[in-house]
Amino acid sequence: MADATVSVRAHCKLLLHAAKYPHSSVNGILLAEDNKNKDLTKSLRYVDCVPLFHVSLGLAPMLEIALLHVDAYCKSKGLVIAGYYQANENLNENEMNHVSKTVGTKVQENFHDACVLIDNRKVKPETVSQPYKVFAHKENGWKEIEKKSSSTEDELQKEQCLYTLLKSGAQRHVKDFDNHLDDVRNDWRNLELNDMIARCI
Repeated sequence: MADATVSVRAHCKLLLHAAKYPHSSVNGILLAEDNKNKDLTKSLRYVDCVPLFHVSLGLAPMLEIALLHVDAYCKSKGLVIAGYYQANENLNENEMNHVSKTVGTKVQENFHDACVLIDNRKVKPETVSQPYKVFAHKENGWKEIEKKSSSTEDELQKEQCLYTLLKSGAQRHVKDFDNHLDDVRNDWRNLELNDMIARCI
């Protein structure tokens, strides 16, 4: 299992996705750089994420369409689908459920790495540090792994950026794949949000 770290952009986008739909479960895909010459099994950095769904997380046809689009996007940008995140509707449900295990396994079949589960109780401006658990697939199923602590400076930057974005209502700008399926003008790549995060950094 690689030591996985999450960039400010990926961190903010996945938490803003959860903040936009506090009444629903949400999920998405984590992206890493496709460094063929680098051993990603030792060190992995999630550089971006793609918010997928907030209506029904487990619909296979919609998931397959979304993954095909994301995979094509990744190939054009030198990225690879390298992880999965999910925030559950029930604030006290902080373990992997059937959907997260199924989708996580699908991602893990193509890229042997982590599944990230958000702790919804911490998605608010006052407590934005360490908001997720990390799970890895072992021989006998998915197991929570201990997160390596990031540098204090890196964590502080994530906290400050997310705090600023949540206070300004940036979560309203998140477009997930459900939004795209409702209206194709909703760009699931979230380029506008990426710019907002870059300015915040």
